[in-house]
Amino acid sequence: MAASTASDKISIYKVVGSKIWGFFGSLKLTLFILFTLAIVSVIGTIIQQNQPPEFYIKGYGNWGSFVLRVGLEDMYHAGWFTALLIFLILNIIVCTIDRFPPKWKATLENRADVDIRFIKNLLNNHTVVLEEEPALVKERLLKILHKRRYKIKEANNTESMSVYAWKGVTGRFGSDITHVSLLLILLGAILGSILGFKDFGTFYEGEGATISVANFQFGVDRSWHGIPLPKIDRQRIVSDIQLRLDKFWIDYYDTGQIKQYNSILTLSEGGKEVIKERHIWVNAPLNYKGLTFYQSSYGLAYDRVKQAEFFLRDAKTKKTIVPPFQINWNVPYDIPGTDYRIRVVGFVSDFAFDPNTRTIYPKSAEHNNPAIQVEIYKNGKPLSRPWLFYNYVDLFAAIPDSNYELIFQTYKGIVYTGLNINKDPGTNVVWAGAALMVIGFFMAFFIFHKRIWVNVKRNDRKTEVYIGGMINKNKFVFERELSEIAESLKASASKGVK
Repeated sequence: MAASTASDKISIYKVVGSKIWGFFGSLKLTLFILFTLAIVSVIGTIIQQNQPPEFYIKGYGNWGSFVLRVGLEDMYHAGWFTALLIFLILNIIVCTIDRFPPKWKATLENRADVDIRFIKNLLNNHTVVLEEEPALVKERLLKILHKRRYKIKEANNTESMSVYAWKGVTGRFGSDITHVSLLLILLGAILGSILGFKDFGTFYEGEGATISVANFQFGVDRSWHGIPLPKIDRQRIVSDIQLRLDKFWIDYYDTGQIKQYNSILTLSEGGKEVIKERHIWVNAPLNYKGLTFYQSSYGLAYDRVKQAEFFLRDAKTKKTIVPPFQINWNVPYDIPGTDYRIRVVGFVSDFAFDPNTRTIYPKSAEHNNPAIQVEIYKNGKPLSRPWLFYNYVDLFAAIPDSNYELIFQTYKGIVYTGLNINKDPGTNVVWAGAALMVIGFFMAFFIFHKRIWVNVKRNDRKTEVYIGGMINKNKFVFERELSEIAESLKASASKGVK
């Protein structure tokens, strides 16, 4: 009874294992995975990848949060995409294992001693009758085959002499090499997805960040009013590699259209500059120790300005009292002819106010409703910290306890550069897979496994030569080659070649 139970368990395991193996080896699974990958690849082409979150929120509206939640903004690093690749790897492995043993067995089958019926049953076969001794015919045949670079195995018996010739065995395994190359490419993609990263950071000239390779936390890490925006900090996680933007500029065509945007970067490690003032631009990244810095984008800062322009006017008559003057960011300025000093301390590109938390935040990175915050001092004492609006100049413009209004007239924004910073440890594996794929394609399409069997038999006063063969592909060319071998054998006999 116990033996029967154990046998039943083994039988169940075999059935379950067989079904699992059949599932991963099925053509339906292959088609499903390839069809799904094709669809998501199209989606990945339509949806721009590796952009800042505000790009998707602004560009896709209500769908923006869905794109970020599902991972469509960095689709090729999403968990579900990795799962698809793993399923495809298992499918390729199972299919290769199923098909390889019969192919290997057929390749190793090099029996030379075959009967005439076997040769005649081959699709490509010829019969040549000569009036010479079998040994001489065989010698001439071997020369013809050697000239065509065939490897040869001989077998003799009392009734006849047999020859087996073959070449191009490696071509039979071109598809298997291609399968292995696909496995390497997929493995490299998974390594890049799990162990690598792709992130985005924004920089101002003269500012930098410390990058942690082991625990990379460079990109978006806070939001305002539920809208994530790039956080620009001068200090980052302490690590060995420091990145600094030395210069950023934009090249233009004569028509005024943007031609190229460029950055000059300096990398330091352990307090020592290892790459100094390297010029990068789109399609010309900087590489260092597995990190790749791509010039990705640019824009105007959403939280600061380079310079702002104001003027002072009478609150009642609206006449200008102090003509326009410029103030640099966070630099105190004494207004001429008055007891007032002001300093620019805050800026938002698209002003919004949350009444619950009583916080001010930018609704977007676009400069739709710019507002600037200033500190006003009188005789060195703090007086107020109003927000002044570019689009609504009269709002909060009055200076307390005075007849003056401070008018925010215009400003000069600060251009930042956006850098994609990537690390992909699977790149070399992918390149190895691509190189192996080229080899596999060459073997599959340009090297053919050819096998020829020959039986030389004496019949009365004549010698009968039976020639037959098979090839794994390109049968038309092989049929012509067999005909040429038969004709060469006839021609050598008629000329009496020795």
